[in-house]
Amino acid sequence: MSHWLAGQRITAAKLAVETAQSEDTTSRTSTSGTYANAATGGAFTAAVVVPASGTVIVSLRSTQRNSGATNTITSWNASGSTSGAVYTANDNAALIVTGTANSPVDLSHRLTGLTPGETLTVTMVHKVSGGTATMDYRNILLQGCP
Repeated sequence: MSHWLAGQRITAAKLAVETAQSEDTTSRTSTSGTYANAATGGAFTAAVVVPASGTVIVSLRSTQRNSGATNTITSWNASGSTSGAVYTANDNAALIVTGTANSPVDLSHRLTGLTPGETLTVTMVHKVSGGTATMDYRNILLQGCP
């Protein structure tokens, strides 16, 4: 859905959008049964200024595995610099790998209704259903939508 109104003037400020990307190629681990930062390396984040549309596309990618036949689960939290928490990690928007095979997984989510001009910070978080999770590659891409 467009945020433009009939007869509205399109300006450079309205078209201005930012993107941001964070990449982590160091192997990280987690044994947490609830969503948390990786046990090694701490918080993994990316931040972008929300455009006039109030919409940002969040894309996550992880190459991950587990030490056993259980799940390694990766999701994300998002917070605005003025509005606070706008998205909470959950299993419905998660990257899930079962077992010991190192598997690349990714997802994209369109986050709407954000406050234009504030900084949106996305943090990747992980949990396991058992065993030890290993994430060999992680990437967050944030794309403002005009």
